[in-house]
Amino acid sequence: MERKSVKIKDHSNRKVSGALALKGAPLYNSIYIYLIILSITCLIFCGCGYKTKSDLLGHIESVSIPPIANNSNEYALEEDLGKAIRQEFSNKGWGEGSDSLFTATIVDYRVEPKTLGRNNQPEQYTIIITLSFVFQDVKRGNKIIRNEKNYVKYYDFYVVEGRGKPPETLKQAKDNLIRETSQDIVSSIVEEW
Repeated sequence: MERKSVKIKDHSNRKVSGALALKGAPLYNSIYIYLIILSITCLIFCGCGYKTKSDLLGHIESVSIPPIANNSNEYALEEDLGKAIRQEFSNKGWGEGSDSLFTATIVDYRVEPKTLGRNNQPEQYTIIITLSFVFQDVKRGNKIIRNEKNYVKYYDFYVVEGRGKPPETLKQAKDNLIRETSQDIVSSIVEEW
């Protein structure tokens, strides 16, 4: 294609200049228009590919969450996590009921030093929680929607000043881990990218 900076006329007697002034421009203009129309049509009818499971699970309005089993040594962790998961489902618009069933087991919970400072004293810790959980659609014959056997969540926190993040107590870090874990789990069930 040869570019010209002169003005030419297309078949509609309009003057075209600059980058559009290509040799054979009327043919290229009609191709571009066709491609634009085709692209818009595809976007309208095909969408962008994003789907939410709530579209697929639109018939579900409630979830039953029996007590979470706790195989770790952390006392009452199952109660805190169960409460947080119930709250997250509620935030997504699902009340307590029998349309679906969420069961979970805490497999492991550990707090490990991550970085050491002077005198080999820990400055940063990592909390690791490992879970297994199942989400079932009870309304449609106990169809398993999500079955996670080895869900692992990490949460890092500092216990000293001046490390880029404010220091946290173990309780604060544990509460943050529970909040983030419940948000991640419920979002993974309700939404799918």
